[in-house]
Amino acid sequence: MNLIATVLFVCAELLGATLFIVTKESKKRMFLSCLGLGFAFAIAIADIIPDSSKDFKYAYVVVVFGIATMFAINKLGNFAGKYSAVAGMGFHNFCEGIVLTAMAVNPLMLVGLVLHKVPEGMVTFSLLDGKKDRTRFTISALISLLIPLGALVPTPEYIAQPIGAFVAGVILYVVSASILKIVADNIKEDVNIKSKIATIAIVGAVIGTVSCLLC
Repeated sequence: MNLIATVLFVCAELLGATLFIVTKESKKRMFLSCLGLGFAFAIAIADIIPDSSKDFKYAYVVVVFGIATMFAINKLGNFAGKYSAVAGMGFHNFCEGIVLTAMAVNPLMLVGLVLHKVPEGMVTFSLLDGKKDRTRFTISALISLLIPLGALVPTPEYIAQPIGAFVAGVILYVVSASILKIVADNIKEDVNIKSKIATIAIVGAVIGTVSCLLC
């Protein structure tokens, strides 16, 4: 069952990336981006941080350090920060592969786990705006392959937890900065864009939180 789950995880994430590709209208893509960014925010809060803080008392300090690091990196260039967040999502996938090898997965749980991977496929596209779709899809595919890699190469918890906490800080900063940038880029065209983006991001966050709680 765990082997099937690993394969389905990869397919579900690629499905999310594909849904983004086939959506050609720029405004719909923007809303999909906000949905994915809200989902990523929830993953950091409801999944990565709790896992990283178990028996690691400095987890929240490392999260803050991750946020501060991204603030400094962002001064060098916005895209550097986004690549760091994409790498963070990749590490999240790697850790999920580790978890899959250690847990008993029943069919109902499998459905929930697979469904929560579809929005994650949109996250990479959301973060790598400005790149060609082919490049973004390739990066998404490589990130999804970190799931089976994590299942094959377990990482000790004392190493995974500090990295996970740092990754959470990276994701929180970049998601927040990305949503603010989307608002700034579109506020002149649509004065109501703030409420629309907030609503969609919150929906993404709710979906992400529910999926974490159920899975």
